[in-house]
Amino acid sequence: MTTYSHDEIVIAIDEALTDIVKKVTEELLQDSSIQRTLPFYNKILLLEKFLQSDQRELVRRINKSPVSGTKKRPDIECFGGLIVIEVETSEDTLETGRKQLMDYINEFYKDIALYGIVTTGFYWEIYMNEEGKLKNITALKVDPNVSRKPLQAVIRGQPIYDNLYSIIKGVLLKPEAYRLQPSPDNIRRIFLPVMSYTDDLLELMNKFKIHEKALYKSYSEILRRVYGKLTAEEMDKLFVIHTLLQMITNVIIVATFGKLEKHIVKPIRACLSEEIEYDISIPHLMWWREIAKIDKDFERKVAEICSDVYYRALMFDWNSDIVEDVFSHLYEDFIERSLRYKIGEYYTPWWLIELIIYQLKTQLNVSFKDKLILDPACGSGRFLVRAFYEKVKEEGEDPDKAYLEVVGLDILPLAATIARSELMIAYRRTTGKIPPGTPLVFWGDYLSSEIELGAEVVRELSEILERLTKSLWEDSDFINLNINKYDLLLFLSRLEIRIERMLKDLIVSDKVASEAISNLTHEETAGFTDNGQIENLIEKLLDKIRQDDVILKDIKTLIENFGNSIWAIPLVSDLFVRFMPKLKPDIVLTNPPWLKLSELPNSKWGEKVHKYVKDKIVNEYKKKKIIKKSKVKKPQYMHYIIPGLSKAGMSGDISALFLNKIIKDLDKEGYIGIVMPAEQSYTPRSPHGAGKLLTYAILSRYNVKGHAIYVGDAFKHGRHASIFIIQVRKNE
Repeated sequence: MTTYSHDEIVIAIDEALTDIVKKVTEELLQDSSIQRTLPFYNKILLLEKFLQSDQRELVRRINKSPVSGTKKRPDIECFGGLIVIEVETSEDTLETGRKQLMDYINEFYKDIALYGIVTTGFYWEIYMNEEGKLKNITALKVDPNVSRKPLQAVIRGQPIYDNLYSIIKGVLLKPEAYRLQPSPDNIRRIFLPVMSYTDDLLELMNKFKIHEKALYKSYSEILRRVYGKLTAEEMDKLFVIHTLLQMITNVIIVATFGKLEKHIVKPIRACLSEEIEYDISIPHLMWWREIAKIDKDFERKVAEICSDVYYRALMFDWNSDIVEDVFSHLYEDFIERSLRYKIGEYYTPWWLIELIIYQLKTQLNVSFKDKLILDPACGSGRFLVRAFYEKVKEEGEDPDKAYLEVVGLDILPLAATIARSELMIAYRRTTGKIPPGTPLVFWGDYLSSEIELGAEVVRELSEILERLTKSLWEDSDFINLNINKYDLLLFLSRLEIRIERMLKDLIVSDKVASEAISNLTHEETAGFTDNGQIENLIEKLLDKIRQDDVILKDIKTLIENFGNSIWAIPLVSDLFVRFMPKLKPDIVLTNPPWLKLSELPNSKWGEKVHKYVKDKIVNEYKKKKIIKKSKVKKPQYMHYIIPGLSKAGMSGDISALFLNKIIKDLDKEGYIGIVMPAEQSYTPRSPHGAGKLLTYAILSRYNVKGHAIYVGDAFKHGRHASIFIIQVRKNE
């Protein structure tokens, strides 16, 4: 009797499965009922092309055992995990195979797999998956001592081949196969197995010393600003999970815009979102791209992951209507609850967003049409998407105009990417068109101008920004920039597109930076009338870059060291934060970070925040300020002594600092809907909560009216919330 190794059995099964899939696809393509279902017909045609071009990994996955660590994926899976197969070398280890198959299904495939199979090649146990419980439907056995046929012939013979053929054809005819609606729940269950690569990426991080790289250091510093309690291990885990979620987000947005099925794209390009016109990714989570270019082992693993993400994206009918908010569901489902609780990362529930908008409209008579909306801690972009729909669907605003009046900012790279994607999907759902430009969602720390400390990405980019900013602020045209806030946003949107194309031109053509800048052409953007001033300002800025040898050298170094063409987003985001005082939003909707000042990280950022609270808020209330009435035209609001603020102020929360800056940034008359910790803002029938003094001190500085609503444990994490619905009127 011939014995076969594990790999030999896997190869023999794979060859038989490939033959069966080829046969089934040929039959389906000749089926007139399938031909009438064009999206499904095209998907079967795509499967046939994959097999003809030897791209089997996009039809089925062969998951090799890791060199070290625990195996987390079945040996073979087909059609996005609808069929999962575990291979054993003898009947003596079948019980181990059954247990492994059950573990895989319960951890990653519970809501995907229709069939589970355990086999030695000669012996087959076939199960149906019923909500995580395996029901044995058949067992097949060919005695190798009797048949004396090689394994390949045994699998292709009766009765094994017929059973596999029946299963594969039956699965492809089910609605779960390549016809799934891209709903949040379907996307969650199909992409969940991608999280099994977490340990692989952690291992690669250590092997290639990613902790020493500039992008990781920047990411780590950013997260410690808002997640001070994270251990080094938790930081690493969050970094790789965010990386995988970034890949999934990019592939979904490529698919949403029809770039995944019309032609075969390279999985790595899809995971980099290079197939769409606009950049959505922040550099931190694209760290793997450049390392893959210099190390073959790393490249193979990255190619495997990207191929897996792409393979799962094919399960959906992207011609059907995608529902926005798929990405925040991914985040909440793919990051374990204990870690999310520790970092306090919970997206605002829709009912709370609806309540805030309802209160603004009914209690303060707020209209959203033609108003500039800002969320300075936008997360997945739920407030922005809801505001966009309010403008367009409820108040009849032109979607092109509304799209460029909804503005977001977030310090987390993944959040900025997700919010950009959600807005693009919302626009496409509304109009059926490609958006008129990149979404106005930027990356950065909203408090940076207050505490005088920005978020550095890499040294080369910081040097470019520092030199460019210095040049701009010495230019009277920019200092005295006399354009309205809508044209200012148009300026930033067009500038990002121009810089993005310049950097891409540099990469693909190896041009010198000055030549790439010279080749940039004027881009029209829908929604606004261009009086020429915007284009003149962009040209002036590009001229400054073109004529500055130091900046050109730094751009070259940036590209050589990191290669990404996605530096336009952080560059323009920095300008956005600096231009914030000129933006003057009309309405701010937000759920800012919740972080007690007493728990700020022991870092330069933490020190800056503490100093700001002490110098700019607490010390202003130590003694009464008297303003002579004869010197003012209108009554001025005075600061009064607030007993206990000096000590209690440091018991406040960083969300109160967001509230303070929001009020400062608003237009002469503006509106705020903000979610805050109840103990820092309002608790019914309870004045307790020392942090409330800081919030009160901030509100008492301004002419505000409105009300607070206690909403309890809205996020289901134990810390209760209240919302403020506020109108602000500023004196001239």
